[in-house]
Amino acid sequence: MNRIQTYDDLLNEKAELEKLLLVQRSIVRQDIAELKEELRPAKQLVSFLGKITLRDKNNSLLNLGVDVVGDVLIKNFLLAKTGWVSRLILPYFIKTFTSNVINKNGQGIVKKLTNGFRSQKS
Repeated sequence: MNRIQTYDDLLNEKAELEKLLLVQRSIVRQDIAELKEELRPAKQLVSFLGKITLRDKNNSLLNLGVDVVGDVLIKNFLLAKTGWVSRLILPYFIKTFTSNVINKNGQGIVKKLTNGFRSQKS
């Protein structure tokens, strides 16, 4: 920083500082973009874990259907010969994940089902 003695010196210093500020802002923006890119896998992992552990409670009718199908198919058929720990824990995670997937893609699934039933009636 130079010693400022005149008004022109002050204006020149201000212009230099504004240029420096723009450069620093662009560096910070670039660093933030790189940080977001590096943290993307962690964000995806947290999202996936959230889908497995937290159930979407927006559509209780779909959740009831998932529960019934989960209890009948998963516990009684798929996990029939596994240990009691597997029969206790795995259905919870599978039903929670399925509930989130169905609630997210529910409209497309319902349309596919209705189109399938319509084509069978024809």
